[in-house]
Amino acid sequence: MSLVYPGSNTLEISTQTPPGSQPIERPEAVIKVDELTYLLWEAADFETQKTFLLDFGMLLTEESMDALLMRGYSSAPYNYVARKAAKTRFVGVGFSVLERADLEKLAQANNTSIEPLQRSGGGEVVRLTDPAGVEVEVTFGVERVAAVETRSAALPANTPNNKVRINQGHRAPLQAAPVMKLGHCVMGANNMMDVCQWYMRNLGLIPTDVLCIADGSPMLAFMRLDRGDKPADHHSIVIGKGQGNGYIHSAYEVIDLDALGQGQQYLKAKKYQHVWGIGRHILGSQLFDYWKDPQGYEFEHYADSDVFTSDYPTAYHPLDSGNIYAWGQDMPSDMLRPSLGQLLSIFKGIREGSVTFKWLKTAMKSVSRPPRPWL
Repeated sequence: MSLVYPGSNTLEISTQTPPGSQPIERPEAVIKVDELTYLLWEAADFETQKTFLLDFGMLLTEESMDALLMRGYSSAPYNYVARKAAKTRFVGVGFSVLERADLEKLAQANNTSIEPLQRSGGGEVVRLTDPAGVEVEVTFGVERVAAVETRSAALPANTPNNKVRINQGHRAPLQAAPVMKLGHCVMGANNMMDVCQWYMRNLGLIPTDVLCIADGSPMLAFMRLDRGDKPADHHSIVIGKGQGNGYIHSAYEVIDLDALGQGQQYLKAKKYQHVWGIGRHILGSQLFDYWKDPQGYEFEHYADSDVFTSDYPTAYHPLDSGNIYAWGQDMPSDMLRPSLGQLLSIFKGIREGSVTFKWLKTAMKSVSRPPRPWL
């Protein structure tokens, strides 16, 4: 399943160690989670963060001295959970299951217990920690809420042979782009393969697409939920090696390209820092637009994502900056360049043995090629 994109014909691929020569083996899953529902944070300034998230297109669920919960326009009660702390940082991810029996299996397999969830909507939770130190909550029985009314379908498009919009203009509301749901979270892990195995074994995630460096080893795994014959997003969790441990960005689905574009104008008017977009990814096919919150964390709006059933096979591709996007603005060079914190985490990995200088040199070569060689 090779990817064809502008410049792909100039990419050199090793015949001895092609992508897929070191496949990710899937263990038997303890359970299969059904939804990525929220992210966990610690936040120093609730007011500043709440204002950004409202401008980003979320709605307030609950705010107290100790907690801030935000939601989208769907029936999920929250997709952002922050507890008060001296410093803002990413803490973890939250998933949900359809049966309480799944919580029982997960708790038993990890020698832990089921706890009541002391949060809006109630429910129960099993709390775990992945091999990279990320907190993972798996919930059942959290009460849904009434969806908030907003535009629920893409604006009709006139094409050369199908004119469906007659005697009317094309007008998207000038407002924050209504967030419909949390789509995915991208995280770095020096011990990438251990982390991938953990999510596959404990939560049933499936690698959809895997990007590999020249020696054939995986460096970036796009992982989806196993929902059987019910389609799941191309990826809910992405694990990458070489950008340190922890949060890289999270993404939130909006209705369509017009919501994406009007949301961009709204955020620009509010003077937030724009990162990249609008464009279209290749793996997942999402229309995307990236921003930074006031603390410097990346948040993405996206629309029109690919979905897959559980029988779709894992595909392996060479890691190349050119296959990250099909079209759009040129990718900022710093998106593939580790931050100071990520560099420190990589050096820690070198000390611990999870990262080698040889691997780092090979990985740097893989991402050093210009994404559009003719530019």
